[in-house]
Amino acid sequence: MPGHGQRVGYIAMAVATTLGLSDDLRLASCYAGLFHDLGVIAAGAGLSGNAGGDERLVFSALPLLSPEEAAIEARSASPDLVVDRILDHVGHGARAAHELSLPKETVSGIASHHEQWDGGGYPNGLVGSEIPLTGRIVAIADHVESLIGHESSPLAARRNLPAWLGRLSGTVADNDLVAAARALTAGDSFWLGLYSAALASDLKEQCGRLREPRTSRLLPFAERFAELMDARFTFTVGVSARVAKLVEALGRSMGLSQQRLKLLRIAALLHDVGQLSVSERIMAKPAILSVEELEVLRQHPNDSYDVIAGIAGLEDVAEWVLAHHERPDGRGYPEGRAGPEIPLESRLLAVADAYVAITSDRPHRRRASAEDSVRQLRGAAGSQLDAGLVDVLVRVVA
Repeated sequence: MPGHGQRVGYIAMAVATTLGLSDDLRLASCYAGLFHDLGVIAAGAGLSGNAGGDERLVFSALPLLSPEEAAIEARSASPDLVVDRILDHVGHGARAAHELSLPKETVSGIASHHEQWDGGGYPNGLVGSEIPLTGRIVAIADHVESLIGHESSPLAARRNLPAWLGRLSGTVADNDLVAAARALTAGDSFWLGLYSAALASDLKEQCGRLREPRTSRLLPFAERFAELMDARFTFTVGVSARVAKLVEALGRSMGLSQQRLKLLRIAALLHDVGQLSVSERIMAKPAILSVEELEVLRQHPNDSYDVIAGIAGLEDVAEWVLAHHERPDGRGYPEGRAGPEIPLESRLLAVADAYVAITSDRPHRRRASAEDSVRQLRGAAGSQLDAGLVDVLVRVVA
């Protein structure tokens, strides 16, 4: 569900604050909540055919289901495969978090967020205090967010939450955490924050006060995250890195500063992060998308913006990514900007992205030759793409 990670991150940080934990553990808990389903990218790859047409049925926010129960809910023809993938996603997530240089408490929290206090969780059946504290915090945050999301209204969720939490005590979660969650969710400020339109920026501000990682670490983070993201499909492997290399060459040929080039490279690496919210069934469809499917896909620049805007130091990058599907003729999306209303960096991303897309295999077509790709770009110049930047690209790739 869109925003699930942000809400779990918000709840995890709030629980850690209620417990009076250190700044480092509060930050680690927030990160673990934000990234707790990071492993779904790898574990869910190719699963849509075994999950009722949508792999999100398997990895939906339903922590009250066991892996076996989730496989049944998905009406899978291969329930063992579904169970294995669910079990695998926490390991994939922990490894990815380690490779992204996230705090070790965040890594252990991701690895253990499906363990349960009574030993009935997975993947290792840990019991009680064997479960790392950040894992226990993310587990209860995940439950709280999921239970709230399945209610008909915020008022109904607030009314029923104390009873739900009581059922978790001593089984899924320890009594201290349940008590902290009860105290936290009894106040108005928690609910106002959870449903705030500014949740992403509020989280960013809170993380900034807790020693947010320096901007200098963002490029290697973006490079590794892009690798993980692109590994979702065989036809997207390495695509973000190709766009980044090309857009950096375009920007350098135009005399952009080194700092601007660095931010432009990060924008290229993360420009399609919002597509992670689009189901595999749509992304890998070997035929033309329906109107409804196209609308879902066209939401991804907004989703990319929401993710990137929450990272300190990438405010401009978020704006460039938001507009990378706008068109000079005003017929793009999501806002229908035209001509100079579109940032230069967004227009550079659009040209580089179009070239890489044309020269890459896709489920519905083969890649174009070098000659044909140039012809297609020339045909889009002035309407879909900035004509001057198409000329620059042709010179760069010639």
